[in-house]
Amino acid sequence: MKYKVLLSLGSNKGNRKENLEKAIIQIQNLLGDVIAISSIYESPSWGYKDEAYLNNAICLVTDVAPIELMDALLNIENSLGRLRATNSSYEAREIDLDIILIEGLIIEHPKLEVPHPRMNLRRFVLKPLVDIAPDWIHEKEQISLSNLLLKCEDKLGIKFYGTVS
Repeated sequence: MKYKVLLSLGSNKGNRKENLEKAIIQIQNLLGDVIAISSIYESPSWGYKDEAYLNNAICLVTDVAPIELMDALLNIENSLGRLRATNSSYEAREIDLDIILIEGLIIEHPKLEVPHPRMNLRRFVLKPLVDIAPDWIHEKEQISLSNLLLKCEDKLGIKFYGTVS
C-alpha cells in the first residue's frame, strides 16, 4: 500500500539548514519519494528559550506502514545526532521529524497520533505545509490546511529563511 504523508522538519542546533537537508536526503534514500519540499522558515523556539528554529515540510509517498515509518524517522533523527530527553520538556535539537498527516488516515497509537494533535496550534508547522499542500483536508477537522493557517492563533512570528539546496 502507498501512503501520502506530510512531514514537518525542524532544527535549532548546529548547522540548522544542513540538518534539514541531510534529513530530507535520508528520507528520500530510505523511505520513498519526496514529491514536494516547502520553503524554510525561521521561528522562535516554542515552549523554551534557545536558538531560533528552522522549519520546513515535505510530502512523502512511501510504502512503509505508519508505525514503521515513525520508527524509521526516529532512527534518522538519531543518525543526525538527536538524543531524545527522557523527560517531556522541550529542548534544543539537531533535527525533529514529525508525521503530521497521512492522507485518509486517523491513527491513535502509543507511538503515533495522526493527525498530529498540536499541529493546529503551531504556525511554524502550518505555514510550510500550506506551501506544499494548501488544499489538503485535515482528516479530523474537515478543513483545508490553508484555512487552518488562517484560524491559527499562534502569535509567534515566522519569517522566510530560504529554500532547500
